[in-house]
Amino acid sequence: MSNLKKILSEYEGEFNPNGWAQLEKRLPKQTFMQRFGKFIVGGAAGALVVAGVLVAVLWNNGEKPLTEEPLAKSEISNTVQGIETNENTTYTTEQHSTMPNDRISESSRTATTEVAETNNTEIPETKTEPAIRTETPASNEKLEVATNAQDNQPKQTPKVISEPVFSFSCDKHCTPATAKFVAVGVEADCEVVWDFGNGKQGNGSNATCEYRKKGIYTPTASVYRGGKLLKKTTLNAITIGETPIVDFSWRSTDNTYTFYTGRTVNLAYNWEIDGKSFADKSVEYEFVRSGDYPIKLALADGECSAETTKTVKVVITHVFYVPNAFTPDSDGINSTFGPIGEDLNFKTYSFGITNSRGDVVFTSTDPSVQWNGKVNNVGTAVEAGVYYWIIKTVDNYGNSQTRKGTVNVMR
Repeated sequence: MSNLKKILSEYEGEFNPNGWAQLEKRLPKQTFMQRFGKFIVGGAAGALVVAGVLVAVLWNNGEKPLTEEPLAKSEISNTVQGIETNENTTYTTEQHSTMPNDRISESSRTATTEVAETNNTEIPETKTEPAIRTETPASNEKLEVATNAQDNQPKQTPKVISEPVFSFSCDKHCTPATAKFVAVGVEADCEVVWDFGNGKQGNGSNATCEYRKKGIYTPTASVYRGGKLLKKTTLNAITIGETPIVDFSWRSTDNTYTFYTGRTVNLAYNWEIDGKSFADKSVEYEFVRSGDYPIKLALADGECSAETTKTVKVVITHVFYVPNAFTPDSDGINSTFGPIGEDLNFKTYSFGITNSRGDVVFTSTDPSVQWNGKVNNVGTAVEAGVYYWIIKTVDNYGNSQTRKGTVNVMR
């Protein structure tokens, strides 16, 4: 290089482009050490470029660069000395970097000026196009992006197969009883099949069954996936009792009613009649007042019970017998006419007899007084024939009765 500087300093001829080629022929050939030195200098220049990229990255990310001082002139001079020059032409290698444009331009101008000063050669000003600025995320940003990308990946949670739970509830334990079956925790792709223990089955997480007969039933629940049995569970037994069928009838004799039911099994009976309770299978009851009476019967078979109520229309009759003929003056055998009975105790009593023309021949307010065939029992004897009678009674309970008929007077 020193020879080149000396030759250039003595060269004052007119600029000739071909002079560089002629000059190159006269220059001595480079030795191995010179070429190795150029390789070292080139590597140093590459390192400077990489350092500039790092500074630009740190600068763009708001971090303070390692140094804000421009490159020293000596550093640039040492770098430029590795550039091969001949006569008036300088060869430089275009370098693309993400170093800020002002730094690249400043370095280029400094290097060019140094070469010019060294070679005493005027170098024309070269316009440098602004380099495209490429933003490169810092290392910590790369790490953050990678972390976020990993967080956004769907988490592979191991599939946990839940243990299904089966249960049932009954509205009652007597026929007809309705039981509701529920399955909880069954996988969506599984099917539940219920066996209710009475020969019937059901499907689904919710099922119902009606038990119409007395008995003990053991239901089961089975879980299938794709037709394959996965689990079978036996539930607690369901005890269903029989609800009795309640019905009753009655018959009456005079004012006495007999109530009875056709059930023959050993049940608990409870009758409610006229405000009174009875526990017998059949009940006889004498009513003393006329009216509509609700008769209630409840049957129980253990915990199962049922009841029914019927209404009985009771008509109280004043029981006595009235003959249809009599013979007055017959020595005391069927010689009087009137009501005959055991209990003729009435609160009010009225007895009247008329002939066919409507004439009254006898009246009485005492049940013990009967007609003897004479007008009011003291006058003349009536003629034989048909006479009309009427008896009105009211008992001590307020029950009233009116009876009418005819009697044949025989002489």
